[in-house]
Amino acid sequence: MQTKLPISARHSSERGFSLLEMLIATVVLLVGIVSVVQLVPASLQSNKNNRQDTTATVVAQRELDQMLNQPIQNTTFIDSDGRTIDLGNPAQNNVLVGAPVLAGTATIDFSQALVPGYNFTYVDPNDGTGTHYQVRWAVITTTNAGNAVSKRILIGCWHQDPTQITRPVNIDTTVQK
Repeated sequence: MQTKLPISARHSSERGFSLLEMLIATVVLLVGIVSVVQLVPASLQSNKNNRQDTTATVVAQRELDQMLNQPIQNTTFIDSDGRTIDLGNPAQNNVLVGAPVLAGTATIDFSQALVPGYNFTYVDPNDGTGTHYQVRWAVITTTNAGNAVSKRILIGCWHQDPTQITRPVNIDTTVQK
């Protein structure tokens, strides 16, 4: 036969969390949740920056590929988007023509004024906000007896974001006959 314990004995054998233990557990949980929530905006901004850098690189590389596919003596061509693209001046041997570059570097200087024929604005069709990228380039043509024998092309693409400091993407290449 089973013996019954008095009510006071039954309650003393039951254990639970005290109010203080629940409070400490709640604080620890909240600190963890707040830490994770603070990471979300940073990761979203990082993702946005990476997407813009990738787009700028693709735009610059796409335009550069079209420039490199032109005969070396060409001074202009119409790109796949219908823009007239200037490709330097063989009459100016070893002289940079087009967008200015930062002194001593192979980096397009986006702080200088636009040079006609050596820039355009690209609007990303995959971005619903209509993100704009400035594309600028410079060309140095090397000639021999008045004929172009090589071209150095510097191309930069930049998404100027007024909410933060962003850096342009620059590509430097040389093509020769």
